[in-house]
Amino acid sequence: MTLNYIEILIKLVLTLKWLNNNVHFVKRLIDGKPTLLIKNGNIDPEACRSVGLSASDVALKLRSQGIFQMKQVKRAVQEQNGQLIVVQMGDENPKYPVVTDGVIQVDVLESIGRSEEWLLDNLSKQGHDNVANIFIAEYDKGAVTVVTYE
Repeated sequence: MTLNYIEILIKLVLTLKWLNNNVHFVKRLIDGKPTLLIKNGNIDPEACRSVGLSASDVALKLRSQGIFQMKQVKRAVQEQNGQLIVVQMGDENPKYPVVTDGVIQVDVLESIGRSEEWLLDNLSKQGHDNVANIFIAEYDKGAVTVVTYE
């Protein structure tokens, strides 16, 4: 009897793993997604609440990175693992992942002031007509670098 439960559990785990790797909706449901908390010095209280952070939690995370004023923050993103990634005003423009696992990251495009149409046009000029074939595409200093699955 116990063996049946173990078999069921193993099948369930393997099925969820396969779904997580192959179905974008399931991946987002299981893993979550990065959340933009601060943009150009302005904090989004609703985004903070959605990831379970209070104002004091955000302030603590910023202080732990040597940041004492919101206006110093160009962009702060809470990653799926709970880590806060902060880009300060005046910092070098970091690489932004505009496509991950074949999915356009609209929130990232918005944060860098670019549109989905701009990205698709840029990708098309590089010979990439199907976003689903792109493993990752990064925006860095006005250019998009693409890595495909093939």
